[in-house]
Order: sequence, then C-alpha cells, then structure tokens
Amino acid sequence: MKEAEIDYLLVVYPEAKHSFTNPDADKFGEKFKMPLAYDENADKDSWQKLQVFLKDIFK
Repeated sequence: MKEAEIDYLLVVYPEAKHSFTNPDADKFGEKFKMPLAYDENADKDSWQKLQVFLKDIFK
C-alpha cells in the first residue's frame, strides 16, 4: 500500500472475535463451540468509521 502511495486506515480490535457485529454471535458461538462473540464497542466504532469512509468516497 505504501509503495502504491495509497491512503488507507487499518483499524484493529484486538479483543474482538469473529462476528463481533452480530448481536447473536455469543449464542452461535456457544451452540457451535466456535470463537464467536458480539462486541458492542467494536461494533459501534466500526460502523461509525464505515459511515465516515463511505461519506468520504461518495461525496
């Protein structure tokens, strides 16, 4: 990305598990014994950042 001089933002939620935006993820994680979990803070933050990104690219 740097070599191509592309402007980008990488956001990492280190404590968030797969399906962190799905409020039912905990239930499915338990049912299927998989590392799934809802993370309200990561969900809200990622949604807000997506809204900003979309607004920026579709001015």
